[in-house]
Amino acid sequence: MYGTLALSHRALDDLVASCGESAIREVREIARPLEGLRVLNLSVTGFGTGTAELLNSSVPLLNDLGLDVHWQVVRASAETADVSRAMYQGLGGVPVEWTPAMTSTWLDYAAMNAELLTERFDAIVVHDPQPLAMRSYNATNEDAVWIAHLHLDLSSSQDDVWTSLREHMDKYDAAIFDAEGFGRGDLEASKHVVPPAIDPNSPRNMPLSDDFVRSVLAQYGINPDRQLICQVSPCDAACDLVGVYDAWNLVRRDHPGVQLVVVLFTEPQDDGSRACYDELVRLSLGEDDVFVITPANEIGNVEINVFQSAASVVIQKGLRKGYGMWIADALWKRRPCVVAAEPGLQEQVIDGVTGIVARTTGEFAGGIARLLDDRELAAQYGERGHQHVAERFLITRYLRDYLKILTQLHRKTA
Repeated sequence: MYGTLALSHRALDDLVASCGESAIREVREIARPLEGLRVLNLSVTGFGTGTAELLNSSVPLLNDLGLDVHWQVVRASAETADVSRAMYQGLGGVPVEWTPAMTSTWLDYAAMNAELLTERFDAIVVHDPQPLAMRSYNATNEDAVWIAHLHLDLSSSQDDVWTSLREHMDKYDAAIFDAEGFGRGDLEASKHVVPPAIDPNSPRNMPLSDDFVRSVLAQYGINPDRQLICQVSPCDAACDLVGVYDAWNLVRRDHPGVQLVVVLFTEPQDDGSRACYDELVRLSLGEDDVFVITPANEIGNVEINVFQSAASVVIQKGLRKGYGMWIADALWKRRPCVVAAEPGLQEQVIDGVTGIVARTTGEFAGGIARLLDDRELAAQYGERGHQHVAERFLITRYLRDYLKILTQLHRKTA
C-alpha cells in the first residue's frame, strides 16, 4: 500500500446548518456501539473520482464519530494499467477483449497488493473492482468483515469479465451498490443499496461570494453578466459532448450572447472519447462564447463550484452508467437542470418537479430555452431540487446507511 492517506479533521457538528440537528443526532446514536471499530477503505485512486470525493468526506466524519477508519490506495503498475482499464470498461458494459492472460495479470496484481496489507482490521471495504481479488490472497485479515462497494452498474457487464470477478466477490460478506438494478442476480454475497451522496461543506459545494465567483470567471474569459449554460462531466463519449455544443447552437438562435462552458474533469480514456473531444474542440474554434475547460487548466473542486454557481442552466447530455452526482451538486446550489433520461440522473432530476428530462438534442435545446426565458420556473426547479438533495443525497444519509450495514455485519461476526 501507499499507506493511509492523510485527511483533514472534520467535525460532524459542522454539518448541522446544512443537514439538520436530527440527522446529526441519528448518525451519532447509530455510531455509538461501533466506537473503536477499525475499518480500512481501499480504492485505486485518491482523487478525481466520485469514489474519492465520498471517501474524502466520509472517512474523517466516521473518525469524528469514534470509529478508527483508514483509507489506503492500492499500488498500481504500468504493466497492469491496460488490464485494469479493460476490466472496468467490461464490467460497465463496454465490449473489450478479455483473455486468460489478462485474468492472470489481474490476479497477480491483487496478490501483490494483498501481500502489502499487513495491518489487521475489523472490516475492509474495497471500493473498486480492480483490487477485489485481494480477499482471496490476504491471510492477515482472514477474520475481518470484507465488503465490496462497487460504484459501478454491473447489470450489463461482459460475461467473461464478470466470471473472472465473481469467483472472488462470492467470498465477500456483503456487496454494496449505488442502486437496486446495479448488481447481478448470480452474486452470492448479501446485497445492500447505498446511493451516493454529496458533502454540502466540501470545496465543490461550499458557499462562495459573488465577488469570488466573478473573479474566477474573469480568469477564464467568461462574462459573469451574461447567461451561461454549463455541463460538468468526465471526458466520455457517452456524455455526448458534441450534442452539448449542438444544443447550445440551437439555443443561441433566440438567445444571442448565451455562453457555454463544458468542464471535463478527466482526460479521454479511449479512442471514442478522444474522437468526441477532438470534434468538440474543432466545433468550438472561433466561438468566443464556448469554453472547454480540461484538467490541463488545473481545475479543481472550487472551480467546478464556481462554474455551477454561475450557471443559468446546468445540463447533462448523457451518461454511460451510474449517478453523475455532480448534478446533485448543482441542485444543491439551486441551479435548474436539464438531463438525459438515464436512471441515475432521473433519481436526482424528477421531470417537471426538480428539473427537466430530455431525450433528444431538440428537447435539450427547448428545455434550456424555457428555463432561460422563465426565471420563475427556473427558481422553482432550483428550490425543489435543493430540497430533494437535502432529503435523499446528503452525506449524513450516506453515513447512516453505512453505519447500519457495519452494525449488522459486525454483530454477525462478534
